[in-house]
Amino acid sequence: MELCNYPCADQTRYYEIEAIQIPIVYNKYGDHDPNGLLYVLKKDADRICKEALRNFSKESPQPYEEVKPLVIRANKGEKVVITFFHSLDRALSIHVLGMDYDVQTSDGTSAGFNKNTTTRNKIIYTWYARQEGVYLFHDMGDTRSSEEGTNIHGLFGAIIVEAPQSRWLDPQTGNELESGLFADIYSPGRPAFREY
Repeated sequence: MELCNYPCADQTRYYEIEAIQIPIVYNKYGDHDPNGLLYVLKKDADRICKEALRNFSKESPQPYEEVKPLVIRANKGEKVVITFFHSLDRALSIHVLGMDYDVQTSDGTSAGFNKNTTTRNKIIYTWYARQEGVYLFHDMGDTRSSEEGTNIHGLFGAIIVEAPQSRWLDPQTGNELESGLFADIYSPGRPAFREY
């Protein structure tokens, strides 16, 4: 095995994620979900809320480009620590599909005899990026498929596990990228590629 394919020991990546409620406008004609829910990086939450509401208040509500599913990344071999916040009046969570985690602390559900890992304010999840790939996540605090549920209103996203020691850059600016649907991926010993 090439040295660049070995996972880095004791590497931890941290994310602060917040769930926000905003109207999500789907198109230039003003079609929207008035009860939209979105995972965002905590540092971006206020800006996204403000700009999305500004666009929504136009004569014909308009989409805001940063209102999209959250996509975060990690490298194979890393531990991913997610601090999840929200101030909505309901239990919410982040439940990842396919990654390794301790079901008693990081499952993001309230099921059976396991500890309830949904939250009404703040919780910390720990995931392990053992295999490269795309892993979807969504809320398991309210799984109803009716209008009262959360997933149909936009509370979903993904974590992409890249090759060890990869870097991901903004395709337009070339700057380091913390989250985003589009990224230029640079991995040691492999050709660079654009991910979308």
